[in-house]
Formats: sequence, C-alpha cells, structure tokens
Amino acid sequence: MPRVRLKQRPRRYRPRFRFWAWSAGILGVGALAFTLPQLVKVHPISIAPRAREDVRLPKDPEKWSTQAGSCEMKAAQGPVLFAKGQNIERPIASTTKIMTAYLTLTNPAMPLNKRVTINRQETVNDRLGLLKDDSEVPLRTGMVVTVHDLLWALMLPSADDAAWTLARAQTDNHPTQFVAAMNREAKLLQMNRTHYTDPDGVSHEGYSTARDLIKLTTVAMKNATFRQLVKTKTQRTPFGELTNLNQMLWQYPGTIGVKTGWTPWAGSCLVFAATKRLHGQPLTIYGVVLGEPSFNPMFADTAQLMNTAFHVPWTPLFPAKVPVATALVTTSFGKRIESFSLTQALGAYDTGEQAHLQFRWKNLGDHWSKGQTVGYGRVVAQGWAPSAWVPIQADQSYRMPWWSHL
Repeated sequence: MPRVRLKQRPRRYRPRFRFWAWSAGILGVGALAFTLPQLVKVHPISIAPRAREDVRLPKDPEKWSTQAGSCEMKAAQGPVLFAKGQNIERPIASTTKIMTAYLTLTNPAMPLNKRVTINRQETVNDRLGLLKDDSEVPLRTGMVVTVHDLLWALMLPSADDAAWTLARAQTDNHPTQFVAAMNREAKLLQMNRTHYTDPDGVSHEGYSTARDLIKLTTVAMKNATFRQLVKTKTQRTPFGELTNLNQMLWQYPGTIGVKTGWTPWAGSCLVFAATKRLHGQPLTIYGVVLGEPSFNPMFADTAQLMNTAFHVPWTPLFPAKVPVATALVTTSFGKRIESFSLTQALGAYDTGEQAHLQFRWKNLGDHWSKGQTVGYGRVVAQGWAPSAWVPIQADQSYRMPWWSHL
C-alpha cells in the first residue's frame, strides 16, 4: 500500500507577537544608547590641591658688599637686588660714552658704513688729549674712517677723540648740539639726576647716578649693534687692533659688556652685565659701580657682586614630574584619576615679593597620549617679568570608549 506523505504546514508568526518583538528591540537599543554614554564621563581639569596659587616669597638676607661709593645691582626682568648710594649725583667718566654710542646708533643719518673724514681740529684735539694722558686712537688729518670704526674706538679702548669726532659728524661740526641731544634723551629716559657736558665724560662738571646709568644701559642693550660692540674683546680697525678695557669679559664667565670709566674726579667706574642660565631660564644681571678707589681691583669687586646676584636663593613653588592637575573620569564601575605634570619646576627668586601661579589649559577632547601637552604654567612674581610658560603634559594615555559618542 503506497505511503502517503503529509505536507508540513509552514510556521506562521502571529502579527501581535511580531509587533511586541520589534517594540522591545527598539526600546532596548534606545536604553542602551542612553545608558552607555553615562557609563563614562570626564570632569573638567581641576588644579591639584598642592598647587598653591599665591605664595609670599622669603627674603634673602643681605650678603652684599662693595668698595664703590655708589652701586646698583638689578635683574634685567626683575627688581633691584642691591643698592648703595644709587641716587648720589657724581662724575661718571667714560661711562658717558654709553649715551654717545646709543645716540649714534639710533640716528638714521649715521649708518655704520657712513664715511667720516678726520679734520684738522680733531687732529689737534687728539694731540692735546695725548698730552693730558686721555685715551685716544691715532688720528691724521684727511683720514677717512667709517662710523663703525669710530664706535669700535669709542667702546673698546674708550677713545675720547672718537667721541668728539662722532659728535661733530652728527651736528655739522657743532658738538655742543650733540651734548644738548644727550641731555634731551636723558630726560626721555627719566634719567632725572643726569646732566651731560661733553660726549666723552672727561669733564668733572657732568654727572649721573648708578640708578640712572642702569636705566640707560637696559635700553641701550636692546640695540643689537650696541650689544655686539660692548661684548667684543678685540677688533681690527684702521687704527690698529683695539682691545676692550673691560676686564670682566676675560675674568667673569657670562659677561656681555658694557663700559669702563676713570678720571681723577670720578674715580674708577664700571657698568657691567652678565647672563647665566639658572633653573631652566636665562637670567641677566646689570650692575653699576661709581667711585671705586682703583681701576684693576674694581673688577674683583664687581665679580663678587655678580656672584652674590647669581646666588640669590630660588624657591621652587611647584616641582617637575609631580601632578599639578587632574582630570576625573567617572564611570558606573568606579572613578579613575588622570594626572598631568610640569616638564620643569616653577619657582621664583627670594626677593620677599608676592608670587602667583598661572595656568592655561587646552581642550582635552575625548582622548590624549602620554607626554601630550595639555596646558602651560608660569610664575608671576611682583617686581619681575612673568616667567616663560612651562608645558604641562599628560602622565598617561587615555581614550574614551566608542559608546560614549552614541
């Protein structure tokens, strides 16, 4: 008897069951999309409690001494570190030539390659100066030199005849007009206790103060040619090889200039400057001594003044490689702290001032790498220019999960 196969009826889903299945799926995906982003949340950067933003710096005890009648020591971007008779008006000898050089270099009519012809008057003055034991370079009537040559002679061997030649060249042979310009410039620079009577400083009637000379020198040293002149030890010129009288250039590492002086009325004088890199940043110190008892020992005196200035204690306000800021990552599974550290310490010199830590942050976004810069920190201390911004870097890498973007 033949076997009869029964046809299997296809299974059918009920419409109501299909509706509820789709509804549950949609609700589940929605709940997941809503819930997953809540699992991970990064709070904004917050300063670590250790980073005190306002600090009173200690005051370094006085350790200064000098043979000079007047003295001032000042940080280029900071306060006066030491002063003695800094406002006493007194003759300043050839430190006068700082103003002579500065006016020449800032005069558009006196480019360095301008040629100047030595006239008979300068030759006579040169001989008179030699008889008086002034500092001179050999000049001959009809000799042609450049402004640059005269500036080398002015600032290295401190040639008085070069000072007068430059003054005459700028005023159509009327040097008194140049002296008047020196005094006008002094007023503009607020050198209120300064009066010039000549371009070389030989006269005892001219005067200034240690503080006023610091004002002038900090401005003059912004001129690149002036800086080159005063830091040069020797230079070949039409007058022969010239040697700088500033012994600090040989004796004190980091010296960058600037000018010597001596007359019987002024005594020995020196305006000096040096730069050293300390605590990751350059520090330039300017100094002036007036009325030193003798010339050669003066340089030992100024060297010990510089040593004292560069050894002013430095207080670290926040160390390097220690977390200065954090980002809090909160999840349903717990909390995670991401830390960020300075690449070098932030600090300030102990000058008794108020110091303030400043921070500047980048937008972290949703991920960062170890060593990535996320912000910067610096110190602003009263009386000082703000320090350079120091990078703040991530101590670990981090990336938000993909579902946090849903």
